Amino acid sequence: MLSSTSLLLSLLPLALSNPLAPRNNEPMQFELIAARSTTPIHLQAINANGQAFYIGKETATYCPLVPESECPPGKLTVFSASGGTASLHTAVPGGQQIFVAPNGKLSYTEAHSGYIPPGSALETFTTMPSTMEGTPGSFFFEGLGGGNFLACPTDKVGSENGPFPYKIFVDVPALSDEDVPSGCKDDCLEFAALVAPYEGGAAAWQYT
Repeated sequence: MLSSTSLLLSLLPLALSNPLAPRNNEPMQFELIAARSTTPIHLQAINANGQAFYIGKETATYCPLVPESECPPGKLTVFSASGGTASLHTAVPGGQQIFVAPNGKLSYTEAHSGYIPPGSALETFTTMPSTMEGTPGSFFFEGLGGGNFLACPTDKVGSENGPFPYKIFVDVPALSDEDVPSGCKDDCLEFAALVAPYEGGAAAWQYT
């Protein structure tokens, strides 16, 4: 099994310049960065697209405001976490909740809809702030009997785009070969999820 602690320690020379710190239980906003050295996903951003999360796929957003200059930037995928739950840092009324589906897929709710598949987990997300100035914090999921995060290739290594993009799952007991894009769980890469602090207002009106 991959050691998340080892991955974090290996990143000390690449430490983030603005550490995430506790703020009296207020929600923390951050981007997520994958850490798995010597692989294509190392230090790549995790982006929201199509009610799922990917490495190597652009963030997908929408904003109905006119003029367009009134819209949030909509370029980054920013998370907000507090009290064991996580959501996307949006302006849309009702927000967009992050959850793990029964098959382990890291997911988020559609805007204006609170629907979550039965058996999904909304809680047991943990954000561990940096404990040392200049080092990254980390993000975990501890529900559904799950383990580490997985990045699963959506294409074959020899294709035009290589294995990119990678779709994000949690290694829960119910995850099967049929659930991952390649049809084989062994193609997936375990990784540690690092937090890169975000300061500012909503990062997007809504994610699509």
